[in-house]
Amino acid sequence: MTKKLLAAIITTAVCVTGMLSSCGSNTDGGTVGNNNIAEKVTPTFMYFVSNSDSDFDKTNAMIAELETEYSDEVKFELINVDEDAEAAENFQLVQGNTPALIMLNTDNDISALEFKCTDKDKLENDIKKALQ
Repeated sequence: MTKKLLAAIITTAVCVTGMLSSCGSNTDGGTVGNNNIAEKVTPTFMYFVSNSDSDFDKTNAMIAELETEYSDEVKFELINVDEDAEAAENFQLVQGNTPALIMLNTDNDISALEFKCTDKDKLENDIKKALQ
């Protein structure tokens, strides 16, 4: 892995965590007495695709199957970087690396980061890990 790609991955991880850090938080700071309470959130499956992906239709069908199976436990976001300019700008790391997954767990931390991944079993394992 090149230093440039590694730096981009770290930057994206920091940005995603920062952007989503307020999800599920209490407005009172989440404290009771002197103890901080970490509120659990619904895991988020953010899957980035591009119209130029070689198996675009097959990939979308696979994500729909996963969403059907896990929709009660996981929030799914399918993001087409060709059609969503804001997502393309905010998640520059995925440009040219689609399909890509950013999986956020119940603590709203990144639990998986996958590039060029269309392996349903691997993605399902990432979901299960995020639910732990």
